[in-house]
Amino acid sequence: MTKADVVKAILKKLDSKQDKFFTRAMDELTNESIIEVQTDGVTLVLTQKGADLL
Repeated sequence: MTKADVVKAILKKLDSKQDKFFTRAMDELTNESIIEVQTDGVTLVLTQKGADLL
């Protein structure tokens, strides 16, 4: 699945309520340094902290 597929199939189909919760979850994961969002806005990178939590 390409990044474009993710955007087309998932992110663009979120309603406003889903988008609000998705945004909140992504903010929490990045603020806790569990993931990093790359500059393209789609690529997510698991940090060492995130890997350690697994």
